[in-house]
Amino acid sequence: MNAAARIPAGQGYDAPAAQQPPFGAYTPTALQSLLIRLAENTALGRGSARWMISQMIAGIRPGPVDVERFGIKQRLHHYGPYFVEKKMLLHIHDYDHRELEQLRGSVRPGFHFVDVGANAGIYVYAVKSWAPDAKILAVEANPIYANRLKFNVAANSMRNVTVENAAAGAATGFGTYYPQAESLVASEGPSFEVPIKALHDMVVAAGFQRIDAMKIDIEGFEDRVLPPFFDNAPRALWPRLLILEAWTGAIRDLCIVRGYRVRMEEHGMNTIFELPDA
Repeated sequence: MNAAARIPAGQGYDAPAAQQPPFGAYTPTALQSLLIRLAENTALGRGSARWMISQMIAGIRPGPVDVERFGIKQRLHHYGPYFVEKKMLLHIHDYDHRELEQLRGSVRPGFHFVDVGANAGIYVYAVKSWAPDAKILAVEANPIYANRLKFNVAANSMRNVTVENAAAGAATGFGTYYPQAESLVASEGPSFEVPIKALHDMVVAAGFQRIDAMKIDIEGFEDRVLPPFFDNAPRALWPRLLILEAWTGAIRDLCIVRGYRVRMEEHGMNTIFELPDA
């Protein structure tokens, strides 16, 4: 079965980016805006309360909402299972704030950023808000999220942003994607086939000659992506800053062996590595 046949409830709002109504068509109503502000500024934007507020917002008017986050126009599909977009809508300042703080300290004009497993695009929008001329490659296997990224990129007339709707892997091919787990290594639930492309190939095709920072969060597939990338890419293309969901010791050890050092590490969370000058 193809990907479109497995889009979760709310698929009517996920038409191809060019066919959607322009940004502003889903401006929050007065009552929706009140609930959003309440969640942003209180504990109602966290945990189970976030889901309740999202349901209330959807009850007022189903579908996405058009808001600004980081000064960037974003159409956020907070309803149903989209917990990342719930966070982005209702409590964005609590989303990966340590990682984003570290990343922000490294951003300079002309920044080159690669986001592997871009999901709803929070890192993409954050970097663009800090460095409007940043060059970005966003890799996202899920066609739903990739389509939403393309819409928001177009809504902001962003330049130098490439959205690659494929999974990163060791080589070109196809794989089975499980949207409930947002992973290629799950084994249960609905699934569909997605293209797989070598990370190095995508980076080169997007015109990168250096990577100032890379974020990679692909739910257990990292050990099939990073080793061949390091093997095939010249050191000049290795990211200077690497934000990684390093929940496996092998991946952490791989980065250390390749010359990276740990800048920030939290148990059960992301690890940030930096590559010292050679």
